[in-house]
Amino acid sequence: MQRALHPPLGALFLLLSSLLSGQTIQLSPADLLRAPLGSGSPSLLPAQTAQAGGEKPAATPEKDAGAVAQGYLYIEPYQTRFEYLMDAPRLLRWLNPGEEPPEHLPPQAQKDATRALQKQVEGWCKLGLGTTRVPGGLTSLTVVLGRPGDTRPPPEGESVPTREAMFGCMWEFATPPSPEEVFVEWGGFIADVRTLPVRIFFGTGSEAHEIHAALPRLAWKSEGRVPLPIPLAPVPELESRPPTRLPLATLLWLAGTSSLMLLLKKGGRPLPGGALAWTATLLAGALLSWPLLNVRVGGGTDVPEIQETQQAEAILTPLLRNVYRAFDRRTEEQIYDVLARSVDGELLRRLYLETLEALTLDGREGARVTISEFSLDVLSVRPVEIGTGFTAECQWTALGKVGHWGHTHPRVNRYNAKVTVSPVQGEWKLTGLEVTEARRI
Repeated sequence: MQRALHPPLGALFLLLSSLLSGQTIQLSPADLLRAPLGSGSPSLLPAQTAQAGGEKPAATPEKDAGAVAQGYLYIEPYQTRFEYLMDAPRLLRWLNPGEEPPEHLPPQAQKDATRALQKQVEGWCKLGLGTTRVPGGLTSLTVVLGRPGDTRPPPEGESVPTREAMFGCMWEFATPPSPEEVFVEWGGFIADVRTLPVRIFFGTGSEAHEIHAALPRLAWKSEGRVPLPIPLAPVPELESRPPTRLPLATLLWLAGTSSLMLLLKKGGRPLPGGALAWTATLLAGALLSWPLLNVRVGGGTDVPEIQETQQAEAILTPLLRNVYRAFDRRTEEQIYDVLARSVDGELLRRLYLETLEALTLDGREGARVTISEFSLDVLSVRPVEIGTGFTAECQWTALGKVGHWGHTHPRVNRYNAKVTVSPVQGEWKLTGLEVTEARRI
């Protein structure tokens, strides 16, 4: 008769037996990356392990190789932007449960789907600084083709293959020039998505992070890695002449006392109190009246005649550079305030609208080009026909870039234009602009 194993020894024996007879599965990082998003951890059981009773395991359904769920966080001066991409088939199945997505999405179907998704997704993303929530919201929802990091807009007016399409959502939040700590709260865990990879872009660097459904919050500290925006250039000022200070009360006192003295001498009468007392009274009155009733006469600004192209370039370069720097800001009020430093009159509103459109990538709000380099050449200059100032025939080149859907678009634009510059309150300002040619290089 065999003796039963002591309970602790029996448990240890069973554990060792299971470890010796079991199989070990090693997963490389590449295997983990290939696992479809939202599918959970790969199974730790071998695919061909026999089940009880000798039955073969059920076939594992093939995962959709085109499944995509990807987030991007762009931390830029004055704005933080969150972008989200999801494959069209999965999002359409979630939007219309029980219906299989069509093989192609015609233009009207794209519009209908984005319209239906608008209210569903607008509250998915919330952003804050430290512990303070920042106002902002959904600014764009569109269909794109390709895969994260390699996207392109769909051909206008054409159907697109559903399996090659993604829906892209974009949220904008106005933030300080160089935020210290940013947090994102994500509420878009739908379908089988339980983990969202997020790449954070800041300055020239980037980092990979993840947001999990169990803890749908991502916090990121800049630690000085977000560069400050390029400062504004000083606005060229006109040379000013100080006004002449005219002590009107003193002049009236001196004129009055002098007239009285002449009348007394003409009538042969002596000065009251004698010459010494009269002189002392005259000086005391002048001294006491000196701070009173002062009038400023003359002064103003000298407007030089600009005849040389070098003179015009020295004035135009900071003015046009500040126009582009104004659009580093993201709120309309801030942009107008900076533009008003260099632009005056009706041109202010027109330049706001035209420059905003020129700097916005493919007409999509939020993805705005940031100009990093600017160069100007003045070809000719002449005085304005009416008033003061000058008109310059010039050409300038603006070099910039924009991060969008995980990749960077370089932009180089060249302009030929007639620019009018006028003196306004002691400063040179842009008052007229006529672009004769604009092209992308």
